[in-house]
Amino acid sequence: MKKTFLNVTYIVGAILILVSSVLVMEHVAIGKYLFSIGAALYILTKFQQQYTGDDFRLKRLNRNYLINSFLLVGIAYLQFKTLTAWVVLLLLVALLEMYSSLRQSAYEKEIEKKAAEKQEAASQAPTTSPDNAPSSSDDQATTAR
Repeated sequence: MKKTFLNVTYIVGAILILVSSVLVMEHVAIGKYLFSIGAALYILTKFQQQYTGDDFRLKRLNRNYLINSFLLVGIAYLQFKTLTAWVVLLLLVALLEMYSSLRQSAYEKEIEKKAAEKQEAASQAPTTSPDNAPSSSDDQATTAR
């Protein structure tokens, strides 16, 4: 339930950011407020989906997501100040977000592949245990007869 709620809020936030960016460029007054709401939803989901493991790469990518979140706050501020520099920052956020998401998915696939190879290697290992293996004394007893 929590994961689906976070996914829905992420999607709604992303759509609001996209639509409101166009509205702000067209000088519609409500666009600034919609962008702020979308940025707040985006930040909410990113803080709820923080990575807590030990992998350095995934921690770094999570920090990139958080930096993007704070840049969205700066973009909203620039929109309210009616400065046009917000467009450049939004482009930067989009590029960083795309890089982070592509790197994270590729790295997670790499981790899954290594785990599958490790599991396959473990399943192909010899299954004979030392208890079942014939000992040299058993071989000597059969040859003595």
